[in-house]
Amino acid sequence: METTRPKPPASAPPASARRTRRSAVPASEPQRPDRRQDILTSAEVLFAERGYAAVSVRDIAGRAGVPVALVGYYFGRKPELLATVFEHRQANLDERIARIREVGAKGPGAGRVEEIVTAWAEPVVRLHGSASGDSFSLLVARTAWDPGPEATAIIERFYDPLVRAFLEAMRIALPGCPEERLLWAYEYAVGALLMYVADKRIERLSGGRATVGDPAMFDDFVRFVSAGFKAACG
Repeated sequence: METTRPKPPASAPPASARRTRRSAVPASEPQRPDRRQDILTSAEVLFAERGYAAVSVRDIAGRAGVPVALVGYYFGRKPELLATVFEHRQANLDERIARIREVGAKGPGAGRVEEIVTAWAEPVVRLHGSASGDSFSLLVARTAWDPGPEATAIIERFYDPLVRAFLEAMRIALPGCPEERLLWAYEYAVGALLMYVADKRIERLSGGRATVGDPAMFDDFVRFVSAGFKAACG
């Protein structure tokens, strides 16, 4: 009787082979940037409306009107697609950081807190008024409140640098303010900004007299948040 010899264990694949691979390129899909944008837009809208965990790749493909395989072809796995949605808005974040640093470079002075809050919030309010800004504003709010690891990774990667720039400028504007108070004041300010641009409840409660993200209310918003920082720092 012939004995079957056990096969030697296969060697582990190299690290490069273990990385996430995208779907094979379909023969009929040489270059279709329009489909790529359709997928990206659909992902942003659905993630905003339902939350990251409640949306499947099939949902995104269905809304975009493309085969499911194309989502993987263009973006890889769902976490990579979420990251790409935020990368697509990187210019808005870069603008906020640059403007905050410009204010911080001026040094302390009257009105600096208001200038920092304006530099931090104005690009968000402006984006909200654009064609697709409403969805992204809601997506940022959902991601900030989502305790899942994918959302946490997005906030750390894209928004922690903004927080550091903001706090650095506020330390200059409010010298001597304890770090913990600045951090808490920032948390309160983030909540106010997200509610300002993403919570449509104001429209229902006001009977339609108020509109979420109304640019006409921006000066009031700046005064409100700036007063909070000044009060927190005594």
